[in-house]
Amino acid sequence: MHRRRALVLFVNSAVALIGSGLAAVLGAFALRPAAAAPGRWIKAGAVGDLTPHVPVPRVLALTRQDGWYRERARETVFLVWDGASSVHALSATCTHLGCQVRWDGDATRFRCPCHGGVFDANGQVVEGPPPRPLDRVETRVESGAVLVRL
Repeated sequence: MHRRRALVLFVNSAVALIGSGLAAVLGAFALRPAAAAPGRWIKAGAVGDLTPHVPVPRVLALTRQDGWYRERARETVFLVWDGASSVHALSATCTHLGCQVRWDGDATRFRCPCHGGVFDANGQVVEGPPPRPLDRVETRVESGAVLVRL
């Protein structure tokens, strides 16, 4: 084997090795897991723990995935039981700038501490800068457990 032939063989092998490595990385990104479903049902509590017509805050831990990055996030929702069979949930995130609203039991209102937004017990804007009502979160009741879709 001549030197020139050995050098050509070495260069071709190096190029093939680098190319196969890049192809493997690109293939992994092309075949990565699909984005998570638009929502997952998470247990938020039991109906027995709720008081009729009084919003009860629940802090839920959920896993969010962005590509290969996975993080644990906390989401706060208010569960409101009608006293019979249905429960609805409101997001605790203000629709103005994303602050966390708090329930004021004396005034029966949700209040945003950042910019003075006020919402009624159904999440409708009463006063302040929020452009729309609090977001509703899909709920269902199964065997006495309240599930929310986040």
